Amino acid sequence: MSSYRYRCSVCGITWNDVTTKRQAEEERDRHRREVHDGGAPDGDVIQAQDAKRWPGRGTLVAGLLIALLLLYSSRHGQ
Repeated sequence: MSSYRYRCSVCGITWNDVTTKRQAEEERDRHRREVHDGGAPDGDVIQAQDAKRWPGRGTLVAGLLIALLLLYSSRHGQ
């Protein structure tokens, strides 16, 4: 499940993650009204945060080494 957050590049502020895009849009709209007199600042954006991330490099290397060791040991009868 993805989460979303609103960022105003003009103010340099990123809001906390919310669970729906609609919630991020509500934060954006409120900020635009209160700080920018309803205008849309250049560069403001709603960012989707993908919850499914790739494992870190160390985890991938360790997995590859284990796979190679298992392959080696299965071919050499150990």
